[in-house]
Amino acid sequence: INMEGSRMKQRTISMAGCCVALALMSGVQAESTMNVAHMHLEHVSTSWPEAPGQVGFMTVALQEAEIAQTHVRLAEDHNGDLATLKQHVAHALHALDPDEQSSGPGLGFGVIEGADGAEKHTLYAAQSPGASDNIINNNLRVRNPLRNAESLAKLAVRAGNTALDARSVSAAQEPLDDMAWLINALVNGVDENGDGTIDATREEGGLVVAREELTAIRQVEGLD
Repeated sequence: INMEGSRMKQRTISMAGCCVALALMSGVQAESTMNVAHMHLEHVSTSWPEAPGQVGFMTVALQEAEIAQTHVRLAEDHNGDLATLKQHVAHALHALDPDEQSSGPGLGFGVIEGADGAEKHTLYAAQSPGASDNIINNNLRVRNPLRNAESLAKLAVRAGNTALDARSVSAAQEPLDDMAWLINALVNGVDENGDGTIDATREEGGLVVAREELTAIRQVEGLD
């Protein structure tokens, strides 16, 4: 009887141990699943291993955009010197897309790649198992401004290349002005419908709006 009781006790302990192990495994799996969406949000805002300084996609996009803004302003201060104009246009192009200009003061990542990566990882966050309603319902308010910023950056690259091909300051001035407007718009957005506000849409939003909307999502998620 004692032997039988001992066996039953061992089986009970063994079963209890299995239950504890399964519960722990389930908890780890649930935690891992729930954190996938947050992991992608971190890639957008704070940490991407291939970005300069391993910052997030949106962070590096904003950093590169600031460099592009600086150099397009310097290009506009050309004082009639075509070489100066072209030098700074090339520097702005490097910050927008280093595939267009292999060297320059930019970080070597580019606004275009930064905005594209931020948009994709915001989508991945919304598609992740366990993504909250907050992320699912509001991800487009981040993604649409990023899409607009990327489109405007590509137009700015086209305008910059036209300025580089110009043979005179007068011929370069119009595409340079276009480039300056487009770079400002991709950063700050544009009030397309004239209602006095810049909305988080694909037609109006820019990087600043995308950052604001991402911050709002992160705060609800408890990440900021």
